[in-house]
Amino acid sequence: MNPFTFGNPIKEPERFFGRKQEIRQILNRLLSSAHESTSIVGERRIGKTSLLLYLAHPKVADSLGLTPDKFCLVYVDFQGLTDITPQRFWQRVLKKMVRSVCDSSLVPAIQKLSEQEAFDLFDLEDLFQAVMDKGLTTVLFMDEFEYVTQNPNFKSDFFGGLRTLAIHNGVALIPSTRRELVDLCYSDEIKGSPFFNIFANVILRPFTRLEVDELLEGYSTQGEALLTPAERDLIWSLGGGYPFFVQMAGYYFIEGKAQGLFGEALEKFVTNNFDQQADAHYTYMWSHCSESEKITLLTILTLGLQKPSRKTIPNLENLVRIRARTPQDLVALGKRGMIEERESIYTLFSASLVRWIQREIVALPGEEENKQKAEEWLASGGRDNLKETKGILPKFKKKYWPILAEVTKELSFEFAAAGAVELIKILI
Repeated sequence: MNPFTFGNPIKEPERFFGRKQEIRQILNRLLSSAHESTSIVGERRIGKTSLLLYLAHPKVADSLGLTPDKFCLVYVDFQGLTDITPQRFWQRVLKKMVRSVCDSSLVPAIQKLSEQEAFDLFDLEDLFQAVMDKGLTTVLFMDEFEYVTQNPNFKSDFFGGLRTLAIHNGVALIPSTRRELVDLCYSDEIKGSPFFNIFANVILRPFTRLEVDELLEGYSTQGEALLTPAERDLIWSLGGGYPFFVQMAGYYFIEGKAQGLFGEALEKFVTNNFDQQADAHYTYMWSHCSESEKITLLTILTLGLQKPSRKTIPNLENLVRIRARTPQDLVALGKRGMIEERESIYTLFSASLVRWIQREIVALPGEEENKQKAEEWLASGGRDNLKETKGILPKFKKKYWPILAEVTKELSFEFAAAGAVELIKILI
């Protein structure tokens, strides 16, 4: 049986690895006298849901000090609930509470309120105060909370009410979102709400190499998942520190071995299947990059294709010299786990992502624009200083010409041209 899985969050505590520092931060706030709230922020597929489910698991929670005589843990997933209203929000939360609250004497009151057609903040305050009077802190693990913050059905009074419950009525909030909460609001009015001041952010970043090896080692004890050092290196090259991608690469290694593959045939099988499965996820990640971030990614990629020299190493010094805005992009891309810094050198987190970007921006044979179109495009935008690129631009999809022109302008034509040639060589 293949111990690696991907596509669904990890639900079994014994299959959960890593996140020790993040768990410690969340616990320290929950176990404080104020039972403080924490916002979990992380890129898609970075493991937010798995972390919430792990913390909410009864056995795990008990071992961490979130014992049922002191905490009522409620996990709610809001993914896909685009039409949810505040009333439905609380009905969903309260119905979950009925199943999770440890004091049975509280169940009738929770059940009654959940079945009411309408209730207000006073009703909620009374209920959670009753829970608190029993010595219980309610912890709401709210997955995909952006479906709430970005929903115009939720006005400032809703968030103000949540803040009141958190401060005065024993409710700790642990939402998970793809971006920081304040950046995921549908209006400036909501962004200005004091609700967002009660959270400390815990950002989920990719695993370190040590954490990846711990995961692979742990899974090797759960089935026939013995992996050689070279195979682990390839998994790291493909998946970087993303647990989801690590699981994906591990899955195809075990599947390939089950088919009797080994050596180069096995590596090809793993790499091809991984690239195919990761395609949609890379599309999502790329589409959520700003144009500036795309330019920075392409600059790092292009420098990495040059013959190594003092000026071509993609370190901070060279990247800043090329483009002043790069440090801001590096911070944002680093938070999302799309780049890694190893020994002061920046790279994209996965060799597979590098291949995807190459396929994404290069025009297929027969789909290329001609040089005349490139000349007209350069002339129409007042890009006369980039006219040397007219022979290179047609090799790339036209929608990426503005970004490639920026890269060329920043890098100098010689560097960019050399990088473009290498890109094209790889693909033909």
